[in-house]
Amino acid sequence: MKKKILIIIGVILLSFLIFLLFFFLNNKNEEDINYEKEFINQGYSADETTLILDKVPKNEYNNFLSFGYDKSLIDILSSKDYKEDKFNNYIEYYLKNKKSNIADIITIVNSGYDLMNYPASSLLANLVKEKYYINDYVARYLDYGNSNNQDSKKIIAMVNSKADLGFYSNSYDSNLDENNLVIVNKFYHLKEDYTPTDLVTLSGQYNKGVNNKMRKEAAEAFMKMVDAASLENITLYNMSAFRSYDYQDNLYSRYIKRDGKEAADKYSARPGYSEHQSGLCSDLNEISDSFEGTDEAIWLKNNAYKYGFILRFPKGKEDITGYKYEPWHYRYVGVEAAKIIYEDDITLEEYYAYYIENET
Repeated sequence: MKKKILIIIGVILLSFLIFLLFFFLNNKNEEDINYEKEFINQGYSADETTLILDKVPKNEYNNFLSFGYDKSLIDILSSKDYKEDKFNNYIEYYLKNKKSNIADIITIVNSGYDLMNYPASSLLANLVKEKYYINDYVARYLDYGNSNNQDSKKIIAMVNSKADLGFYSNSYDSNLDENNLVIVNKFYHLKEDYTPTDLVTLSGQYNKGVNNKMRKEAAEAFMKMVDAASLENITLYNMSAFRSYDYQDNLYSRYIKRDGKEAADKYSARPGYSEHQSGLCSDLNEISDSFEGTDEAIWLKNNAYKYGFILRFPKGKEDITGYKYEPWHYRYVGVEAAKIIYEDDITLEEYYAYYIENET
């Protein structure tokens, strides 16, 4: 008897729940019904109206109605990348860029960058998707990109490295507080009297050059790298490491006398702008183009980053670094930075702009 009563109660409860569910599914809020009619009266189809009611925040219905019928608004709501919390941003940006591609508008707004006052374009949409995009440089990205037929990754690299400004066009003091990540290039220079205080001498199997000093941490990493290479029958040694300002001055002057200033600037640094003065780099084995393709060069290219060194002037990056490809020139930056630079195939200029300057 108790079992039957429980069954009856269960059936009654289930029936009541089904009734409630049916009621809520088939009875819309009167206010929603009124909005539905207004959207349809404006020309939106039943499916489009359903989309509006589903995707637009309820407190924005009146605002949406004020635009009249606009198919582009439906395209925004239909986008797979549409985010309801960015509704107002989409509308604001769209109203300023009515002739632009809706996908570009969605991408630019979704980036989260402050770009409301920049015209929408496929170029801008591609730029914000790049890993090394820096919002502070957006005007320069667009200026350079609109003047040069290059992909977004190259545009980012050129601007981040300041190469778009022209080499030696601006001069900044290298920030020595960055330690192993201090940058010295055609924009950042060291003072004439700068000499690292922790230089140590490379000797024995580690050196065959006159300029045989490196900063302590870099030297220790260098020797560790040389030892690791020797276990694979690869012989590495330093040919030129630390150079003073005066040494570089004499070297650069000789190159100018021999080849002219324009040519010399492609392979030699001006005094104060040489990375060798930092005590963090080394020219290994053979300072010649013939070093490319040797077993030693290949080993370095594939393994140096494990010991904190990077190929400083890679092939194909001459317009970013300002120097010709030098397969023998390696720079110590530490293992963490070297791994990123190696895996992402970027230069120290690009790394410095994004991870150092962009973080300050």
